Amino acid sequence: MKMIYVTCNVSVREPLIKLLEENNIRDYQIIEEVIAKDIKGDPRLNTSVWPGHNTSIFMQFSNDNRAKEIMQIVREFNQKSFNENELITACSWTLDDYFYD
Repeated sequence: MKMIYVTCNVSVREPLIKLLEENNIRDYQIIEEVIAKDIKGDPRLNTSVWPGHNTSIFMQFSNDNRAKEIMQIVREFNQKSFNENELITACSWTLDDYFYD
């Protein structure tokens, strides 16, 4: 079981959600307004000096291979990005439990 966390400039939110939906990802949570200072690109601290913010999405997978596929899809999305401010940051980790009951 895996958890994937992605964060991106709010300008990339809709294309990212579209990408998830196109790949049949239906189990995710969105945190709308995340202030962030990423490794690449400008800080987005929602201030007059550093305007803007990020969006973060959490996804859960009971199938580890499916999680790997989604991480690869995000990598491919980044390779098509035309600037550092629109890159998606992604990470994954193992879940001990994941259930709906």
